[in-house]
Amino acid sequence: MWTTAQRRRLTETPYADALEHHAGAGIANFHALPVGSLAHAPDPETSAHAEQARRLFGSRLLATQVTLGSPELDSFFRAHRSLARSRRLTAEAFGADDTHYVTTGTTGANQIALEALRVHGARVLVDRSMHQSVHFALDRLGAEVHYAPTAPADAEHGVITALRQARADGVAYDVIVIGVSAYDGTLVQMRRFLAALHELTATTGCRVLVDEAWTAIHAFHPVLRRNAAVPCIREALDDHPDWPASFLVTQSTHKSMLALRQGSYVHVIGPESLRADVDAAVYRVHTTSPSLPIVASLDIARAHAVAEGERLVDRALVLADRVRDLARTTPGIELHQPVAAGGAYQLDPMKVHLDLGSPERARLARRELFDEYGIVVSRQDGPTLLFTLHIGVTPEQVDTLVEAITTLYGASPTPLAGCLEGRYVIAYPPGIPLQVPGEHLSAPPEQRAGEELYTTF
Repeated sequence: MWTTAQRRRLTETPYADALEHHAGAGIANFHALPVGSLAHAPDPETSAHAEQARRLFGSRLLATQVTLGSPELDSFFRAHRSLARSRRLTAEAFGADDTHYVTTGTTGANQIALEALRVHGARVLVDRSMHQSVHFALDRLGAEVHYAPTAPADAEHGVITALRQARADGVAYDVIVIGVSAYDGTLVQMRRFLAALHELTATTGCRVLVDEAWTAIHAFHPVLRRNAAVPCIREALDDHPDWPASFLVTQSTHKSMLALRQGSYVHVIGPESLRADVDAAVYRVHTTSPSLPIVASLDIARAHAVAEGERLVDRALVLADRVRDLARTTPGIELHQPVAAGGAYQLDPMKVHLDLGSPERARLARRELFDEYGIVVSRQDGPTLLFTLHIGVTPEQVDTLVEAITTLYGASPTPLAGCLEGRYVIAYPPGIPLQVPGEHLSAPPEQRAGEELYTTF
């Protein structure tokens, strides 16, 4: 994907290098962040709580708790040195025109994106499976929200269906919001989606927010890259240079790459005016006290993915096949696919669903895997358990899982029902609404004891 010279450049970590140098400088801080003082020699009067913080976080992490007063660390909102270079390298690695780092998760990234897309009063077509952050931000920003229909697995995407109907009715949407990477491994067929989107907006153009929460790492693998959001969007725009379309792509980088929790990217693909709008939105929406370790981890995450992403994804794919083998070799376990491949969707090969036969077995298995083996299962849904084989999973951990799962089974809660017109009903995790305003259910929702919690708004 890159030449030797490109790879060498893209594996630089200018911001992380600057923070590492600054953190080791022993600077006396007369501004803020008392916690940083714990990185130095213990105060004779240090309390047990301060010592606990030192044990828990370590002196090196504590030393990175610095403020933005150093020119070496650049300005978060007006970057022009190490952070600016880091962001340029990340944009180049993915294929974007610009990339922003976000330290408040993709909840914050989506809010920044919608602010930049100027959705106030706009007609916005929304994929109803979007994360709650999108639904709440659209409501807060005063958008006129229209939900796309849920399409059968073998049909075209509901967003495309809604756009076709809108064109037939002589109306248009100002902004389109779509999730292309779901927690359960359902991926939108990006090339097919973009081809249909171009067909419907070739002359009118479009402004699109693409939430690619779970699969940022796919852009660094030669096979999975073929369906990754930013590379596919870049390819579509290169194939149609006159298409007046612009895109913002948000990614929960920490879910699939080597970034600290809440580290996210916002990739900009579009004209200079859009880049300016995103700059302004970051300034308005993002915290003015960003976590510098998270910023540095986003720098390292890109360099690490360029250097080792392909190898680690290959390893994860092999390990995922080992987990799938359980469905072929263990009585009482079957392989489950959340959606049929084809049509608008395909399946993420780094995610595996095992059907244990009943909700009770699945619930018990999830609890016992954690209690007895220290294994965290991504999610339980009825009789199935979801395992995410991310690049941090090791062969030894899969050995433990294979040994454990062949004898442990577990279960799921009562299905949700209710009649809550004009309300959201949201299960967390993963934070995807089960009901959006205008939809009806048949009986009141019940909270799952010890499991996902349902919240209504």
